[in-house]
Amino acid sequence: MTNFFRRCARLGAPVSSSPILPVRTGATLVTLSLMAVSAYGQTPDSLRNRDLTEVVVTATRSDSRRELVPQQIDVLTRHDIAQTQAFDVTDLVKKLAAVNVIQYPSLSSGVGIRGFRPQFSGLNQRTLLLIDGRPAGATNLSTIGLNNVERVEVLKGPASALYGSQAMGGVINVITRRSRGPIRGNAFAEYGSFQTYQAGGNVGGNLTKRLDFDASLSYFKRAQDYKLGSGNLFRDWLGGDQAVKNYTNKPAETVDDRKDDGLTRPNTKLTYYSGALRLGYQLGANWRVDMRGEKFSAKDVESPGDITYGTTQSSLKDADRQAAEVALSGQLGAHKPVLRVFASGENSFFKTTNVSGKPVTPYQSSTTENRWQGIQLKDNWQIGRHSLTIGYDYLDASTSSRAWTDATTERAPTSPNYAIRSSAVYAQGQLRFGNDRLILQPGVRYDNITFDVRETPLLTTYKGGKSTTPFVSPSLGAVVRVAPDLRLTGTVGRAFVTPDAFNVAGYSEVRTSAGRITITTGNPNIRNENSVSYDAGLHYSRPTSGFSAGVTYFHTNVTDRIARIITQVNERQTNGDIIVARATYVNAADSQISGIESEAAYDFGALAAYRYSLKLFANATNMIRYSETVVGTDGAVTERDIMNVANMNLNAGLDYDSFKGFRARLLGRYVGHRKDTDFTDAANPEIEYPVYLVLDASASYTLAKQHTLTLQVTNLTDENYYEKRGYNLPGRSFFVRYTFSF
Repeated sequence: MTNFFRRCARLGAPVSSSPILPVRTGATLVTLSLMAVSAYGQTPDSLRNRDLTEVVVTATRSDSRRELVPQQIDVLTRHDIAQTQAFDVTDLVKKLAAVNVIQYPSLSSGVGIRGFRPQFSGLNQRTLLLIDGRPAGATNLSTIGLNNVERVEVLKGPASALYGSQAMGGVINVITRRSRGPIRGNAFAEYGSFQTYQAGGNVGGNLTKRLDFDASLSYFKRAQDYKLGSGNLFRDWLGGDQAVKNYTNKPAETVDDRKDDGLTRPNTKLTYYSGALRLGYQLGANWRVDMRGEKFSAKDVESPGDITYGTTQSSLKDADRQAAEVALSGQLGAHKPVLRVFASGENSFFKTTNVSGKPVTPYQSSTTENRWQGIQLKDNWQIGRHSLTIGYDYLDASTSSRAWTDATTERAPTSPNYAIRSSAVYAQGQLRFGNDRLILQPGVRYDNITFDVRETPLLTTYKGGKSTTPFVSPSLGAVVRVAPDLRLTGTVGRAFVTPDAFNVAGYSEVRTSAGRITITTGNPNIRNENSVSYDAGLHYSRPTSGFSAGVTYFHTNVTDRIARIITQVNERQTNGDIIVARATYVNAADSQISGIESEAAYDFGALAAYRYSLKLFANATNMIRYSETVVGTDGAVTERDIMNVANMNLNAGLDYDSFKGFRARLLGRYVGHRKDTDFTDAANPEIEYPVYLVLDASASYTLAKQHTLTLQVTNLTDENYYEKRGYNLPGRSFFVRYTFSF
């Protein structure tokens, strides 16, 4: 095993013998999951001659060795999924990638990277979500389960030069399984606290010499309302038992977070299932086609509403997501072309169960439907040691909604139906010099974006309209190897997010009283919200010593943020009406974001020639500045911290692997102070959340490489905490899982 690591060191590649513990590559939490390999019958010793170029990332739109990529990328592997109690992608990345999260108990969540506010709905987010490199067809991460996931890549920093709109803070790329060879799989069953049941399985491999497949199915049910924490060891230690309301016209007030300790939270039961099927066919020596479809469905999901109101805001919803794609890939000499066609949809159906605080027979109160369809065409061209990725993307994303006053009466929705269509070309190079002592990564993308506000039934005050705008996103990255174990990295890039289509091409009339009208019009000259970001990092890794560490500084200037401005007028119309105000949208606000990402890891197994692995690791994001200017309807400007962004996110853990079937992990997550708006208070004051610390633990034992029994405990010290105030998450929970591998 020692020779294996010496060979790795000579290659200059970061690696660890630990099958369960992350390897720190700069600011990146990279897990070389030997466990995922040993599940197929290999042992760590059999990996002695594995080529480390297999440790690759794809969030850069080409398969690249991690050490050659200047961006900071956290790679969360199948082993992390197995050893972390996580029901969906949000749970996984918040526990391992030091990001900001907003999360509700009713299948709603979103992630924010590098100081951008987390979002869980809408087509105009600041973190781009992908599945296998194409738009995920989801605005809500809670609908993306982990059963069929091979790994999750979290790219930190702007990526509009590759992906266009939304990739301002970063990219989450979910990579699904692609099985080849003999058919293998697993089946699992799990039971846990609050009468929680899980079951499912995966199977994949070659049906014939040319035909391969993957299939997965999973089922989840929480049949009992969950209970909030009451132990609060860390809350008491950290003094995190009070939130603070900051008013503009009176002294601040504290709010006691202890009053709901141990409460059973009504209306938190949940049931859903998901499945996926992939078929791949090798057309010849150089070409293959892959077809994949997936489905997520949840019916009558209970939403408890804000805890302040008891059960009077409870409701139900149905959530469905489906996607399909066909990809043709090949190799023509030095070229690797790929053509992908995809379509996906996301539906949310909301049901009212309370009216004026009184239970009623549930009826559908609103629906939202999001649709994505598009084409991706790219080529990765190898030119000696250099490479060039060029491509064309087309994406048509649309949203529509309906609303009802009661079980029979439909009313106008709150916003018009609209679509955003983008046609783009891009190019990115990877230039390697001096035996990889210097790597340059220049890139650029040109987007031509059309906003289409559509006529919407019952919404008669709105009119349709179209507008088109271009945007150019350049980037440059570099890796400098100053010593065999020491790397410098840096990137600079421009990113953007499109405005709401109504901001550009909308029109509405609202009568404030009889004959008095406020007119709002879109601004066809409005610009995309955009940012310029840069980062610089120093990263050390010596696998034979078991130690790695890194630190990265990042800075982002966001400009052209959109504000609604109202101008008071007095325009009398020929019919006697008076236009009293005209409103439009302007680029009037900005943000300043900066911070430091740091990480360190040490494997004590290095002291024993890696006869076992005992790794201590931590990664953190510390915000230096995260402020935004807010422009009122009258044009007045104020400055505040970006909402739902913590001043510090810290993940730390201790992993053990005996290499004889027993593995264990202790994982902690600390979240610092965050701010939000308190909508339960009529004054809507700013409220500062208290800090919290939550521990999870897991242990598993595998017998005969087929039978695995896993025990997991979440929220070990029974903390009463929340990601979104008023929507507290479960207290201490126990889960037992049996997995049979074949």
